[in-house]
Amino acid sequence: MTARKSLALATATVALGTGLAMAAPAALAAPAAHSTPGTTASQTGASASKAGWHLIWGPKSHKPTTYWATPDFVPRSGTLGVNARCWNGGDGTKYKIDVVRTRDKKVVKKGGWGYCNGGWMTVKANASSGTSYYMRIYLKGKAHTVEAKAYYYR
Repeated sequence: MTARKSLALATATVALGTGLAMAAPAALAAPAAHSTPGTTASQTGASASKAGWHLIWGPKSHKPTTYWATPDFVPRSGTLGVNARCWNGGDGTKYKIDVVRTRDKKVVKKGGWGYCNGGWMTVKANASSGTSYYMRIYLKGKAHTVEAKAYYYR
């Protein structure tokens, strides 16, 4: 009887672990339950022509820093969404994201300040399709590892 329970428990653990591993990328990509940049066409199984958020850059991370100007990315629509996050171990460090048009260094959208707690911060901006943009990510406090990604909505 004990061997049967142990086998059943081991089988359930493997099944649950496999299910969580398969769901992890989608769970990490969706920063909130409402409609925000998060799931891509490849994660949902939809074709690239379907409406939704499409990943155009990232996720990329930067070693511990207090400022990161990301590489450029080019949206293919007029709606741009960016995500960033950092981890602080409870030291109170805050961060913010600005979306910047590359050609003239104009800040097209400023994000508010949030705590480095591992959660994704989302900033949405109106963009010009085919124009290059990048993010400026600022940390107030200690240097921490930062992860970021960018999407367009079509």
